[in-house]
Amino acid sequence: MKRLGIILVFLIGCFAFFQQPVQASGDQLIIINKSNNKLAFFDNWKLVKVFDVGTGRQDSYTPEGTFRIVNKIKNRPYYTKNIPGGDPRNPLGDRWLGLDARGTYGTTYAIHGNSNESSIGRYVSSGCVRMHNNEVRWLFDQVNLYTKVIITNSGSSFEKLAVDHGYLDPSVLNKQLAQNAGNQLLKDVSSFNAAINSGSISKINSLYDRLTSQLRATEVAIGKVSGKSNRDSLEAKYVRHAKVAIERTIYEVSQYRLLNQVSSLVSKNKISAAESELTKLDRLKKRSVAIKQAGNYEALPANVDRSLQALQATNQGNIMNITLAQFNKTISSGKIGTINNQYDAFTKKLKATEVAIGQVYGSSNRKQLGDKYITPSKIAIERVIYEVSTYRLLHDIYYLIEDNKLAQAKNEFSTLDRLKRRAIEIKQAGGYQSVPDTISMSLTSLENRLRSQVN
Repeated sequence: MKRLGIILVFLIGCFAFFQQPVQASGDQLIIINKSNNKLAFFDNWKLVKVFDVGTGRQDSYTPEGTFRIVNKIKNRPYYTKNIPGGDPRNPLGDRWLGLDARGTYGTTYAIHGNSNESSIGRYVSSGCVRMHNNEVRWLFDQVNLYTKVIITNSGSSFEKLAVDHGYLDPSVLNKQLAQNAGNQLLKDVSSFNAAINSGSISKINSLYDRLTSQLRATEVAIGKVSGKSNRDSLEAKYVRHAKVAIERTIYEVSQYRLLNQVSSLVSKNKISAAESELTKLDRLKKRSVAIKQAGNYEALPANVDRSLQALQATNQGNIMNITLAQFNKTISSGKIGTINNQYDAFTKKLKATEVAIGQVYGSSNRKQLGDKYITPSKIAIERVIYEVSTYRLLHDIYYLIEDNKLAQAKNEFSTLDRLKRRAIEIKQAGGYQSVPDTISMSLTSLENRLRSQVN
């Protein structure tokens, strides 16, 4: 009985094999790559679909080489455990594409469905190639009998493997690769334009490198296509849209990255380096305007520039606050000469900060930034402005005396008296914190010494 069962199984397999009519299959190809457990189906010399598959638990289980589909069976029973075809428990699923691998006749090795969908993509079988049931049904209906099946373990693309095995012409492949790259580029351009339309410079920046990288890859792929007219057509279809999107945003992205670099430097207290980077900003802005005018590009949403202006103002304000801390420390030292030396640079930074904040959109935003960055610095200036003015006037008097211009020096003392009275009024009105006594003592000592020389 056991022998009879074996013979019966063999006869069923043979019957399934011989019942299929021979069909032309040179225009189709299946490639199975065990390195990534993927199956590619080519039809009419085009890559139609790629599927996930499951292959042998050990590398040797699933044979490598070139085979043919020698039978196509629906609802093949699983004879080992007497599970009928079409039964949900059937580990073969309900479609079987038998291969003539290792001298067999399509009854041992096959591409088939399965009863365990989670096994797909893994190394799990005893040699067959498993697919998702819905996907093997689709393939079963599309693929011709006697279609060539290549099973390999390779790091090459499916298109390259198809060329290596004589299925695709290299020139056809190059065009397909260019089209594949171009289609991906169009998707990236669509996502990038959506980011532009959102007005978010951070979103634009996050997609920028991907877009430019895909653009370069597409241009390289198109460059390999034969025929200038073919290349020009592909350029027009894929490349121009990407270049316009990049040209519209290249200088805004550059500004955004520059400002983020400045933020990083400021956070590390590298103020000189941060200020050096900020000097490049105006050039980028001017270049942006020139490029847009030359290319007649559509303007970006207003929020892009507004975000950049706010980021610039925040950077300038953070630099101002660090400089303020240093300046207040100098004031606390009570050294009027050092205060005087730092004063002009401090007021210059304050003006730059006021300009940056003045460009920010929205009066409430400007007020908030002003309260945070401008007001504290102005208070520091008000604390010492008259001391610095007195110090500088006394030095002017000193040089007048050195030049023996005593009458003119004497007149300057009248100016000095008015300055001192004004200083008292301003400090009382503003309620500013007093400067260290050593400053007043230094100025009084210098004043007395100089007065004695003109009296």
